[in-house]
Amino acid sequence: MNLLEFIGRVTYTILPIVMAGISNMILVKAPVFNFLRRPMDGGKRCSDGKRLFGDNKTWKGFWGMILLTGFWMWFFGLLDEYFDWARGLSLIPLSQFSPWQEWLYGALWGLGYVLFELPNSYIKRRIDIPPGKNASGALGHFFRFIDQADSVIGCLIFMLFFYRPTLLEAVSIFIVGVAIHFAINILLYVVGLKGQAG
Repeated sequence: MNLLEFIGRVTYTILPIVMAGISNMILVKAPVFNFLRRPMDGGKRCSDGKRLFGDNKTWKGFWGMILLTGFWMWFFGLLDEYFDWARGLSLIPLSQFSPWQEWLYGALWGLGYVLFELPNSYIKRRIDIPPGKNASGALGHFFRFIDQADSVIGCLIFMLFFYRPTLLEAVSIFIVGVAIHFAINILLYVVGLKGQAG
């Protein structure tokens, strides 16, 4: 397998979580399930008087990411089952999973994504960076990277429940995942679904 083929397989492997992220952003903005559009921190403040996570971390986005990643994992499992071109493209052995396992493992993957975004939000509230915004200068560049990397790290860790990547695969998934996350955020910003690019 040459380098381009390997990068292609890595990219295809993380497409379920990528598609879940895009569809979840659309879901969060859509006028449905608004009873879940409540801040995860319930508006509570810490001893420093600042919000725990802020208004942007809602139960709608939390549960949406979990369920949608389960759906997309199942969908890519269907592609693997019925189409020759898709069979074996993913590094994850989808053919070995039953449909309910695809839903379960996808949901776990989505859980890793959303859980690992929370510490970043917590820290940013402590240093007075508003939800959906960023700092300026070097601090802004640092958090811009962390904004892309935190969820990718969560996905890599929770991937261990159903697939153990090699070190090369893990590093490649991290690099490609961060790059795609950044590109998708710019696209969502351009179409008005996100408040800031990156």
